Amino acid sequence: MKAPRCDACRKRIRPNQHEFLLRDLDAGQVIGRYHTRPSCQVAAAKYIVPGVALHGTVYHPERCGGDLESCDGGLPEWAA
Repeated sequence: MKAPRCDACRKRIRPNQHEFLLRDLDAGQVIGRYHTRPSCQVAAAKYIVPGVALHGTVYHPERCGGDLESCDGGLPEWAA
């Protein structure tokens, strides 16, 4: 199975990269999948509107291990 594509930049989200998943809580549907870099997350902001309950989740690749507190979430140093 191929890796999913980022809805902002259309590049593949590889298994060794962090992934930001945006869900609509009322409908239970995935709205979008994004890289965790700021330029891709800005595209996810267009779905944030009053009256809609959204849930954002950052999925960590296996390389992060069990110590997620020291993980930067894939963000560059200036954005972390």
